[in-house]
Amino acid sequence: MGQKTPGGATPARAGTGHSGPHRRLSKGRRLLLALIATAAIPASSPALHAEGTRTDRSPASQVSPSSLSTRPVASAPSARPGTQPSTQRTAAADVSVDPRAELMSVIFRLAGNPEYSRAKVDSYAKDADKHFAPYKDHAVVVLARKLRATRGVSYDAPMSLVPHLTAPPELKEKVSFEPRPEGLDGRWRIDELREFLHEARRFAQDSNFEAFLKAHGELYETAVERMKATMAREGHLEWFDAFFGPGSKPRFRIYLSMLNGGSCYGVRLVGGKETEMYCILGVWDCDDKGRPRFLRSVMPTVVHEFAHSYVNPAVSARAKDFEPAGKVIFPQVQKAMSRQAYGNWQTVVIESVVRAAVVLYRSTNEGITASANEIRDQQELGFIWCGDLARLLADYQGHRDKYPAFDAFMPRIVEFFDQYAREKP
Repeated sequence: MGQKTPGGATPARAGTGHSGPHRRLSKGRRLLLALIATAAIPASSPALHAEGTRTDRSPASQVSPSSLSTRPVASAPSARPGTQPSTQRTAAADVSVDPRAELMSVIFRLAGNPEYSRAKVDSYAKDADKHFAPYKDHAVVVLARKLRATRGVSYDAPMSLVPHLTAPPELKEKVSFEPRPEGLDGRWRIDELREFLHEARRFAQDSNFEAFLKAHGELYETAVERMKATMAREGHLEWFDAFFGPGSKPRFRIYLSMLNGGSCYGVRLVGGKETEMYCILGVWDCDDKGRPRFLRSVMPTVVHEFAHSYVNPAVSARAKDFEPAGKVIFPQVQKAMSRQAYGNWQTVVIESVVRAAVVLYRSTNEGITASANEIRDQQELGFIWCGDLARLLADYQGHRDKYPAFDAFMPRIVEFFDQYAREKP
């Protein structure tokens, strides 16, 4: 989010749930839609999940309903064997409350970062504020404020540290920072990062951070068990390898971030014994006793954050190819994107592909109604091309004999944005 290198920061809010009339399209734009609409989004699940309150992944203002194109998404005819993702569950995620993520949230909350000041677990937030108030001007907090002002260290930048460090108070480099790890946010300069970690170690000891964690063990356990239950009922993480193509068999980890409210992040660790993909999931919903709960509506956010670990490197590797169209499209949607803290064309391209991939996930695992709702939600957030791009990805999903992995399809996505830029609304 925000003025950041492309990453997975996605705060949550309740979706709006209404759509408007079709917008008027140029002849060239209608031709493009006709071409990519030939690939319908498949709905392999015979039963549709009930749709509850939609928890969206951005606080953006809505675009005018008259600008939306909400043409229904048709279900596909039976695909050739082997061309659709398997629905057999084989992948699972580790779920926990991670001390590294909590420490970063505390530090940047004390520093005044608004994205780390959205806690919805009221009792936990009050305890954190009381426990850490004496350290609001600790050296690491002062440094965090400075880094936000001078380097834009905010949103996913602090969370990109999490997989690269050992647990506090040691906070050692889990993988060497030289050469720079692929998953470490670019806003961190290595010399400044090491200075920050030196002060963070002192903060963990000075504030007795470990005692704070122990005092909330029961709350953490409740949150973890509830999220595990939701994943067991609703999660289909095997979809990722089926959709993006078999790779390194990544380890999926969900870290529940108790202070972050609706702010969620997708980060990854590359270079260790195995590729690790992280969904750092803010907690924005509680039961009547103030304890975290996770409804079915959390799943699109989980999928969104994990998808960043696949999409970010694929788009970044072709940044020069995407750049011409990106620079044309971004000014057209800059106002809506800036409200979501997406401040550059590359982030918008990445977010576009991630959100279209979520449409495909929901179509495969929840059905056509869920995917249509997802398209509507994303269009209302300013991603007005989401349905078109999702239909293009459905072409990839339906022709895996031609495109064995996502990387092979990337030139088609570049073409999509080039065409959209030429026929921009």
